[in-house]
Amino acid sequence: MKHLSYFLLFLAFAKAVSSQTPADLQHIDLPDIHQERAPSKNKVYRVQTATYKADSTGYEPAMLEVLNYNDDGLKFQDYRQIFGKYGSETFDEFFYTGKRLDSIVRKASSGGFNAVITFEHDDQGRIVKENATGRYTNYATTYEYEGDLVVRVVLTPRKGERKEAYFYYGGINNDLLHVTEETYSETGEMLRSKTIYYHDGQPFACTTQNRPLIYVLDFTGFYKIRSSKSSAETIKELKKAIQTSPQALFEKKKELAKNEIMIEKYSTSTDTRTGDWTKRHKTYKNFGKLDDRFIFRKLYYPDSTTSGSTEFDLMFQRQVPKTKK
Repeated sequence: MKHLSYFLLFLAFAKAVSSQTPADLQHIDLPDIHQERAPSKNKVYRVQTATYKADSTGYEPAMLEVLNYNDDGLKFQDYRQIFGKYGSETFDEFFYTGKRLDSIVRKASSGGFNAVITFEHDDQGRIVKENATGRYTNYATTYEYEGDLVVRVVLTPRKGERKEAYFYYGGINNDLLHVTEETYSETGEMLRSKTIYYHDGQPFACTTQNRPLIYVLDFTGFYKIRSSKSSAETIKELKKAIQTSPQALFEKKKELAKNEIMIEKYSTSTDTRTGDWTKRHKTYKNFGKLDDRFIFRKLYYPDSTTSGSTEFDLMFQRQVPKTKK
C-alpha cells in the first residue's frame, strides 16, 4: 500500500458527512443539523475524520470526512470523499434564514446524485415537510409533532418503499426511549419493522420483526446476540445496565448472550482532556471477510484548541490487537 498523509487537510474548508452510528441503528428523522448532535462530547465547530486501509505493508486513504458548524451551532457544510476504484465526492451546503433551515444543496461527483432539498415550516417554525428533487433523488418527508417533540415521520419516494417512524418518549424530561420504523411496499404491504432503543440520546440496541437476534452497541463494538431471555426482558435488562454505566452494558450483553456475532469491533483511544475519541481501529464483516480500518479524528473547539489528528499513527497501529482473519 502507499504511504499517504498529505491528502488530509486540503479539504479543511468542507465538512463531514457520515454518522458514527451503525447503519442498523439508523432511522428516518429530522435533519441532523444541530451542534448538539455532532460526534463530540463537547462544543465543536469542525470535525475532520480520515479513514485508512492498513496492513503490515503500509497504509492508504479510504475516506475523508469534514463537518463544519457556524457560530449559531448549526451545520453549514458536510463533505465526504471516498478514495479508490469507486471513488466519489459528495458536498452538502445548508442554507438558513436565521436559525431556520430553508434548503440543502447537494453536489456529487456523479452528477446524477445532485439534489436540492427544501423545507416547509409551520407557524411555530417547526419543519413539517422536506422535499428532495434530483435525477436519482426524489422524495417527500412529512413530520408530525406533539409540542416540540417529533412523534411521526413518513418518507415517501417517487418510486420505491415508503418508511414510517414512530417516536416514543418518557421520564420527567421526556427523553427519547425508542423509535419504531416500518417499511412498506408501493402497494401498502408492510415488509419489515425494527425498533431502536435509546439512552441519553444515543441508540444502544435494536430488535427486528420476527427475528430472535438482537443488535447491541457498546463501547467495544456492534454485535448481534441470541439472548437467553425473551426480547422484551433482554431489552429491559440492557436498558437497566446502560443506565448504570457503559461497562455494565458490556457485561450484561455478555451475560445474556447464548451466542454472539460480531458486526463491528472497536479499539479506541480517547483524549483525556476532552473525553472525545480521536483514534479508532474498526474491524467489520464485509461479505464474510473481516476488514480492518484505522480512523483518526481532529476536533476543533470554540476556544481555538484542538484535539487529535488526521495523520496516520503508526504507533497506534502497532498497539491495537491483531485481528484473526
